[in-house]
Amino acid sequence: MARKNPSTSPSIPLAEKAYLQLKDRILTLQLRPGRFLNELTLSEMLGIGRMPVHQAVQRLRVEGLVEVIPRKGLVIRPDSLKDMLSLLEARLAMEPNISALAAQRASKSQIVALKKIVMDSKRIVNQTERMSFMSLDRAFHALIGDAAGNKILADAQRPLHERSELIWQLRVMREDGLVVNQREHMNIFTAIAERDANAARKSMEDHLHSLHNRILEGSMDL
Repeated sequence: MARKNPSTSPSIPLAEKAYLQLKDRILTLQLRPGRFLNELTLSEMLGIGRMPVHQAVQRLRVEGLVEVIPRKGLVIRPDSLKDMLSLLEARLAMEPNISALAAQRASKSQIVALKKIVMDSKRIVNQTERMSFMSLDRAFHALIGDAAGNKILADAQRPLHERSELIWQLRVMREDGLVVNQREHMNIFTAIAERDANAARKSMEDHLHSLHNRILEGSMDL
């Protein structure tokens, strides 16, 4: 499943295009954490004017992906391991309840779509394909957010999950990490499909605790 890139659409505003392209480059580490840049450099890099790039940078600053240094430029925020673990703690405070709501409110078509994502992910077991799995992981959690039927919660969850995608680039996951994620996603899906809110909440809690612990264990080998 290829990762969709809406920034290539000719119909979206330039500020949105700049935002999406910069965000993608940050989350995939094409723009490395700690790198010092300025808006002129980014404008030339993207082939987009200074004002749309400025607007995009301000959005990225609000999301915590860049730090703006007045009259000097900006720095790609160096999300440390501690930051990654803090992000997972923040998700843990939110996503189990989102999953419980999804179990109560998901439509039949959303449940079918969740099942397809889980089934597609089962074909990806090698860490060399982890970026393909990352796309499915994003789609899985985003769909659960939509299925919860609360746009405010879904909008609050999305940037936390997107920033967590740096985990896939940092290579702190153990070798069987994809298989473990698949099993945990299946547990979450099953609970939602069976309309069991308590089990959905518990399965998401277990998944995020597991991810937290696996990252912590993997970091000891770095």
